[in-house]
Amino acid sequence: MKKTLTINLGGIIFHIDEDAYFLLNQYLENLKKHFSQQEGSLDILNDIESRIAEILNEKKSETKQVITTEDVDEVIAIMGQPVEIDQDDNPKTKNNAAGNGKGDKRFFRNPDDKVVAGVCSGIASYLHLDPVWVRIVFLVFSLVVGSGILLYLLLWVIIPEAQTTSDKLEMRGEKINIRNIEKSIREEVSELRSRVGNMASESAATIKRASAGSGSFFEMIGKNIIEVLRFLGKCLIILAGIVLILLGLGLLIAFAAYTFGWTGGIYSDNDFTVLSFPKLANLLVGCNLPVVYLQMILLLVIGIPLLMLFYNGLRMVFNFDRIRHLGLTMFNIWVVGLFLLTWSGMKIYNLYKFDEKKQIDIALENPACDTLNVALMADDPGLKYLRNEKYVLIGDLKTIITEKKELYVIPKIRIEESDDSLFSISQVIMAHGKSRYEAHQHLASIRFQSATAGSTLRISPFVRLPKEECWRGQIVDIVIRVPKGKFIHFDENLRDLKPCWYYPMSSSDNSTFQMTDNGIEVDPDL
Repeated sequence: MKKTLTINLGGIIFHIDEDAYFLLNQYLENLKKHFSQQEGSLDILNDIESRIAEILNEKKSETKQVITTEDVDEVIAIMGQPVEIDQDDNPKTKNNAAGNGKGDKRFFRNPDDKVVAGVCSGIASYLHLDPVWVRIVFLVFSLVVGSGILLYLLLWVIIPEAQTTSDKLEMRGEKINIRNIEKSIREEVSELRSRVGNMASESAATIKRASAGSGSFFEMIGKNIIEVLRFLGKCLIILAGIVLILLGLGLLIAFAAYTFGWTGGIYSDNDFTVLSFPKLANLLVGCNLPVVYLQMILLLVIGIPLLMLFYNGLRMVFNFDRIRHLGLTMFNIWVVGLFLLTWSGMKIYNLYKFDEKKQIDIALENPACDTLNVALMADDPGLKYLRNEKYVLIGDLKTIITEKKELYVIPKIRIEESDDSLFSISQVIMAHGKSRYEAHQHLASIRFQSATAGSTLRISPFVRLPKEECWRGQIVDIVIRVPKGKFIHFDENLRDLKPCWYYPMSSSDNSTFQMTDNGIEVDPDL
């Protein structure tokens, strides 16, 4: 039977057998002797006792309430002997010293390097990162997703603050032993001494300047004004940095979304959409150049300046050191991208270098009529795509893409004043190519029909191109010459198609127009 003692260690009551008590007491006395001459020895010993109490408290259970010598031996093995601290400075024994390995990690808020509550700094310490990068992530989440501030507040409530030396060691993943505790407190004392020294130096300099009496009242006012202006300048720099961050990040996201087609079409009004870059590039040059290649070039030429705009905004706000050689490296990559863009532009230009044009005059059975009717061909296979979504191809030229990925271009209709009293119609077909022969081939591949009957002109709703063929400027331009005082009426289906009109469109539902001295106008009698 062993004698049992009751002790208070680190604010926790323990029952400990007599042999274990003497062993633990001797260990603590050795620690007191070792740290007695060091600055901050009381804090070191208190933290060590608190850590020993935590370890011993974990040994207790419902069936075990008494601390034994085995428990104390295990504590000493974990915490280490005071002599190991001296061995830490010896190169031969440094790698073998207790505590050189990593310990268990826990999330804590870091009170020593905080801007608001130390959440970002605590996460950075846990992950062994620069706190700046964690703060940037929270800023991006706040600006883009809008949940960064809410997430920060939530973590502020959940994550405890590292108050003791043991907490700070555990936050960094370092072993909580006497060597690391002593080292951490020594660094804190050194940092505190440095801060006090700086404050004392600043105070002495202030007193010296005041006692010197060299500055007049107006000089003091001037210095205060300069300090205020300096503060306002810093605020303006931070404000400008925030603007650059929002501008750079917003433009970068919008550019990437369009370039890689993440959002599909971009709506410009209720009638049609703008083709995303992958679809547009595939239609224009996909037969000759890989779309991914063009995307990478645009990412270099446009994405890099936007990225640097965002980066410099972050530097202005957080005032961190620039990443060495980043600017020069990005500039060199941008120059390479600019060279590739120039080369690709010349190659694309050569694809459209030559053009061919063919004009066909369409005869009317009754050119002297008062009203010319324009309608769509009733049996045209393109009628089923009449109400499909329309995309802008180039300029005001519109197109649709069928479910078979075929390209149907909407024809243009141009209204001009006739030189005589008769209606006349011309059909102009155009195409481009890298040679005259190729341009002529593209011209011949166009599928478009037009016909007249009495005073009616019927046309196909679309200019159809062969399947799997890229667009090479194939368009059909219908020129209708209307005598002054006479009328032209458009079928309702044609208005639904909304071709490229070369006259002011009426906002009303009226489909009949008259040629006047001021040009084509809505029929005033309807």
